[in-house]
Order: sequence, then C-alpha cells, then structure tokens
Amino acid sequence: MIFSFLVSAYTYFTYFLAPPFCLFCSESLHERKALCTNCSLQVLPIVPFDFYLGKEKIVKVFAVSAYKDPLRSLVLAKHANNETYIRLLADFIAGQAIVARLDFDIILFIPLHWTRYASRGFNQAEIIAQAVAQKTGKFVIPAIVRSKKTEFQARLSVEAREQNVQNAFTVDPKYAQQITGKKILLVDDLFTTGSTVKSVAQILFKFKPASVDVFVACRVTSL
Repeated sequence: MIFSFLVSAYTYFTYFLAPPFCLFCSESLHERKALCTNCSLQVLPIVPFDFYLGKEKIVKVFAVSAYKDPLRSLVLAKHANNETYIRLLADFIAGQAIVARLDFDIILFIPLHWTRYASRGFNQAEIIAQAVAQKTGKFVIPAIVRSKKTEFQARLSVEAREQNVQNAFTVDPKYAQQITGKKILLVDDLFTTGSTVKSVAQILFKFKPASVDVFVACRVTSL
C-alpha cells in the first residue's frame, strides 16, 4: 500500500513538474493531455456490437477503439499503479465523439475487490466513469460490489474466466431502487471475453433496469 502510494506520488510530481508530453510517443505538447495529435489519429473508431447473455438478454458494447496501441499502453498503466496516466486517459476517452451518442440515465462501473483497491490505490473503471459523468452531466452510482476476491482474468483461459467471476458481484441494497427502470451505462477499461460484463449484467437485470449498455476504453477483437 505504502509502496503503491509512493510510486503514484512520484509519477504525479515528476509528470506535472516536467513539460507536458505525449504518454505514448513522448512528443512535447503545449498542454496536459494523454496523446499528441499524431497518436490520437491512431485511435481508430470501432463499431458497437450486441453481447448476448442468453436468449433474451442483450447488452450493447461500445468501445472507443480496439485493444491496440496507443490506447493499449495507457490502459496497461494501471498495472504500474500509474493513476496520473489513467486520469489523462479517462479525460481523452470521455472527450471522444462516441460518448455523445450514448443513451443512458445513470453510470455504474466495474468495481475492484477492496484488497486490490487498497493495493493499487485507485480503480481505473471508476476514474473513467467519473470523466464520462463530468462530460455528460450524469451521475455515477457505486451500486456494484465485488464481494469475492478473484484471480487476474488475463492469466486465465476463456472457460476459467467465467468460473473466476461467477457469483463475484452483488448490488448494494441501498442503490437497488435507483437501478429499476433506468437505462444503465456500465463502464470498464477493457472488454476481452465479456465474462466480467456477463456476471455483472446478469445481477443488474434482476433489478429490472430499462437497459444495460457497456462502455469501455478498448475492446479485444480477436483472442
């Protein structure tokens, strides 16, 4: 925890004391932002797709881009406890044109287990959700609870991922009424196999929302 804090503090002060630069190619910039113009142009739009939870339940998944550089490198900054980079990434994501096309009432985010949050010091999905809320004027509700500590999904097979997050999430009862009848935007940083989204969405649909859409920074298009 202390080491994580020191790493984040060091990164914060060294970045903001230094002249602004692109977080991917290190080109000098005139303002603090995630990417330079050339790197921003490499972030190519990707069409949304319907993710089926079963015969009847569907969630639409929106992503800013595919899981490729330069966004890939910025998303992976979470593993280096680099909150500064994640916040700049969140501002970049929230400023993309796709955000203006999203139709929702409230914003929810995929939570970390409290032990992982304590170790990392931040939740990248929550930071992105807050940036989207600031851009759209909608509210973020911390309705989802990660009740079970799980393994890192990246280390697991497709089949093991579903088992890993099974029964890992619940809804905080005090937010249940705010979900019912609402169009929900569920935010995370990365969509890979959809195991986490499936686990969370199945819980949310028990509270009868009008719809559940997913918004992520990037989506893996091939495994």
